[in-house]
Amino acid sequence: MSGQQLVFYVFAALAILSAVATITRRNPVVAAVWLVSTFFAVAVCYLLMSATFLAAIQVLVYAGAIMVLFVFVIMVLDVDEKGRVEHRRPSRVARIGYYGSIVFGGGFLAFVLLGTLARQYVQPGADLSRKPDFGSAESIGRVLFTEYLFAFEAISLL
Repeated sequence: MSGQQLVFYVFAALAILSAVATITRRNPVVAAVWLVSTFFAVAVCYLLMSATFLAAIQVLVYAGAIMVLFVFVIMVLDVDEKGRVEHRRPSRVARIGYYGSIVFGGGFLAFVLLGTLARQYVQPGADLSRKPDFGSAESIGRVLFTEYLFAFEAISLL
């Protein structure tokens, strides 16, 4: 395992753990901070995959603008501890969903770590190298305005 792979796995695990912390926090401001941590970890993963434009957009748009909007809404709503109800025991359906998601996530993690997907679909001798301009703003714009022009214009109507 190379150093770059190790760093990627560390930040991927950090992104997953931060995302879990985001949805398990009771305080919305703390959850927003964990969400920022998730965004930065994903941006580092983009950088390690040589997608510099996506990493920059991830930090500027999501960690910057969207999080400012989230924190603004949280502050305007003035969430306090007074209106909280006591912690109740989760229902049976919630527990089944919780444990089912753990089993599914563990199975998926085992599937990925064993590498069966990579071994099954990658042919020996296949060229897996990236184009030199992969992830740049120019290459994304070129593909967006040639191959996906209709989809781009259709989504702009929304």
